[in-house]
Amino acid sequence: NDTPVKSTEFRRVYKALHAPHIATATATLIPSRVTKTKDKMRLSLLLLGLLAPSLILAADPCNPRYYPDGMVCVCDELWCDTIDPLTPTPNGIVQIFESDRDGNKRFVRRLQSFNGTEDPVGQVWNVILQPTTLHQEMLGIGGSFSDAAALNLGRLSPKMLRDAYTSFYGATGAEFALGRITISGSDFSTRPYSYDDVAEDIGLDSFGLVDEDLLFKIPQLKLAKELAAQPVKWYGSSWAPPAWMKTNGIVNGNGTLRDGPGSAIWESYSQYLVKFLDAYKAEGVDLWGMTVQNEPMTGFSETFPWNTCGFTAAMERDFIVQHLGPNLRSAGYNTPTNFSLMILDHDRVHVQNWTETILADPVSNEFVAGTGVHWYGSDSVPVSVYDEIVARFNKFVLLTEASMVFGEDPVGLGSWYLAETYMQDIASTTQHSVAGWTDWNLALNTSGGPTWAGVSERSAPIIVSDDATEFYKTPMYYALAHWSKFVVPGSRRIATVPVFPGTSDFRVTAFLRPDGSVAIVSYNMFEDDQVLNLTVPNKGTIKIRVGAKSFNSYLYY
Repeated sequence: NDTPVKSTEFRRVYKALHAPHIATATATLIPSRVTKTKDKMRLSLLLLGLLAPSLILAADPCNPRYYPDGMVCVCDELWCDTIDPLTPTPNGIVQIFESDRDGNKRFVRRLQSFNGTEDPVGQVWNVILQPTTLHQEMLGIGGSFSDAAALNLGRLSPKMLRDAYTSFYGATGAEFALGRITISGSDFSTRPYSYDDVAEDIGLDSFGLVDEDLLFKIPQLKLAKELAAQPVKWYGSSWAPPAWMKTNGIVNGNGTLRDGPGSAIWESYSQYLVKFLDAYKAEGVDLWGMTVQNEPMTGFSETFPWNTCGFTAAMERDFIVQHLGPNLRSAGYNTPTNFSLMILDHDRVHVQNWTETILADPVSNEFVAGTGVHWYGSDSVPVSVYDEIVARFNKFVLLTEASMVFGEDPVGLGSWYLAETYMQDIASTTQHSVAGWTDWNLALNTSGGPTWAGVSERSAPIIVSDDATEFYKTPMYYALAHWSKFVVPGSRRIATVPVFPGTSDFRVTAFLRPDGSVAIVSYNMFEDDQVLNLTVPNKGTIKIRVGAKSFNSYLYY
């Protein structure tokens, strides 16, 4: 009947009636303004979904809320939207998953056939796949377990915390495959600290994990591992050693490790990093790898406001060769065979100097698995430099950090623009040999923190409300999910004609997945529909409408 019901009542009924075989084009069933407040829903819409077998209702839909910058999906104690696990379709059928700005779609699924009659209207982009020509193997997509992320998510109820990590790592979520862990404090901590703040404790007798690890990060890492749809590669990054190990005696500002290569301080700091790995392993979290130092060149700035330690490329090489590399291997972290030590962990502008200094050196090369890069300030160096590095040294490049702010508002709840920047960078870097992409904080609060330095607030895929009764999935979350759920570890990028299809406003990237299926990710930043005219040998041709201001993932078997 037409009896109106509150959104919370609707959600209870929907949950009760929802069955695995019923499925939807989400936006068709659910009105665009389901809110936590008193918006009225009509049961007739639900009954329509139950009675119309042509609608495929699989995932729990977004509960939208509107802010000046756009829409978020609200999760609370009663409801959290999901993304269904991917399943095979018959030969010749393409699954299309779409999220957009103006239609409020989030992973809306439709089917289309190769060699069909569809002839959508719009500018046509011709792309031919070359499935026998494969490029880099992918490590996956993921996010970072900063103190701020863990503290914010730790404010949620147990049920909502589980929903959040299912959203990130679960089979009904984004299926993240990477997780970066801060080694002691960073700018996104509530205080500056290390694991041994007892001055001149060269033997590290006072080393110990802190509450941020034991009460927040480690339990949440274990929960993520429990919920994960696939094995996750955890890796650590250190922002700063204990302040007493630095030349300036504080965690921030202009300072390097004291005393130089071969000294007791350099040896002690390398053992400090190994102790971190051992301590997490003892708590049940085995790390796949680590970077030597987060943003090492910031440590030469007198006014740098948060945790850092300066390393030149030559200093990092000497630290690896004389201290960290041998100590990792002695402790059983046999980089690069069963452990992945990464250099740089800073912006693209530094990558040529770092790789030339460290990877071209035959001794340090033997300890290094790959190069970590950040996306900040990269316009001065072409992205093709990653192709050159991978071809020369045959070691992976992993993007280890990206984050965004939205003008004067660091969070920009609902901003589609922030999500588009992610889509652009993942596409451009993976088309140039980058093997994976790691976002910065998994979650932040509505002010974009906490951060002890007070100057680095930004947005995140999930924002937790001030009272922790709900959290908001921003468009950034869905942008990441359009990659992470489809471009799983072990996927190989497929060559195309043209080599780099599209422009910065419309791009197409294809991958052969380990199970033999093909995943394609595209985005359209134009204000009108575009057409992807895709040709695949032994499959045929398909013309796909790519909606205005949309993110899209395609999958066929």
